[in-house]
Amino acid sequence: MRNGNFSKRISEKSSDAMSKFVLAQDPESISFAGGLPDNDLFPVNELTYAYEEVLRTEKNVAFQYSSSRGDTKLCQLIGESFFSKWGKTIPVEKIILTEGSQQALDLLGKLFLDEDDIALIEEPGYLGTIQAWSMFTKNLVGIPQDENGINIEYLEEKLLSLEKPAKVLYIVPDYSNPAGTCLPIQRREKLIELAEKYHFYIVEDLAYSLLSYDNETLPPLFTFSESSNIITIGSFSKILSPGLRTGFVVAEKDIIESLTRLKEASDLCSGTLNQKLVYQFYRLGFLEKHIEKLRKAYKEKRDALKKELEESFTDIAQWNNPHGGFFFFLVFPEWVDTYELAESALRNKTSFVPGKEFFVSQNGKNTARVSFSQIPPEKMKDGVRRFLKAWEEYKEE
Repeated sequence: MRNGNFSKRISEKSSDAMSKFVLAQDPESISFAGGLPDNDLFPVNELTYAYEEVLRTEKNVAFQYSSSRGDTKLCQLIGESFFSKWGKTIPVEKIILTEGSQQALDLLGKLFLDEDDIALIEEPGYLGTIQAWSMFTKNLVGIPQDENGINIEYLEEKLLSLEKPAKVLYIVPDYSNPAGTCLPIQRREKLIELAEKYHFYIVEDLAYSLLSYDNETLPPLFTFSESSNIITIGSFSKILSPGLRTGFVVAEKDIIESLTRLKEASDLCSGTLNQKLVYQFYRLGFLEKHIEKLRKAYKEKRDALKKELEESFTDIAQWNNPHGGFFFFLVFPEWVDTYELAESALRNKTSFVPGKEFFVSQNGKNTARVSFSQIPPEKMKDGVRRFLKAWEEYKEE
């Protein structure tokens, strides 16, 4: 063993939730663990057509390296169309393409965080951000959420009490992972005010923003503010395909230039073919129609799980009622340890993610993230029945 040669950052403990719960491959299991798109909803026929269009129009160029900034045509299309419903267009020089939003988080961690720097994250917060930024700093600070997202009053109190200024705050403003919350306009406005006042950057992640089921999606923070303290990241993973690994960052030019330097050192460029495939899929008008299909399909799943939870768990746990995204977040009585409950669930051929994984404060041991994205509506009843059986067995242990 020569791990004495390894860097200090690799010694940081990593979560085993992905391998143990999310990626469990038991074909007989009905899994509520994975926040993954439904395989059956991938638009294979349209992607095939778009791929053929790439080969017809780009030929061998599609297989070459591309710019570290990403495919110019796709950047232009994102800048002109992705935010047009909110009356916003973005110049190409303020956009960089990444290998999904996870690479964006890694690059932003490299950009902002040294070992003793303070980064803030909504709590419960996205596990991928916790894992990425924990590689660069030991000072991740959780800011609690209520039913309407991040608690702005608590945030300002924390900002005033910190020993040194925070550099960056991460939030998922729409249908967050894992809490399913949606930040109201008033809080979005106040959050921007605090960023200006206390000189930190907001990283808003739009991973689920277009997957709204009851109301129209609220405007991203940067669409109604000229603040240079807002960095917006997005991805085609949930609205098209995670396998294409195509995401983007929208920020001021100096930040994009710095991210470009980091990306050059990381991977030279994202996959050219995938970027051009996304561009053609988007250009041909398939994306908007596909998103509408997703909204209907996932709404049906959301409603089916809500019904079954209300029938079986009303006296056992409390939860949010998400208006979009993939997740319910359950809060059990304080004496419950959902890691142990999750083990019982696995024995009963079902699964979920223990909520403690999403808390940098190590709170949340009595919480659970329950996803409906991969389960057919007709299997929801059986899945919740197994979950309930796991609960009954856990209580008796």
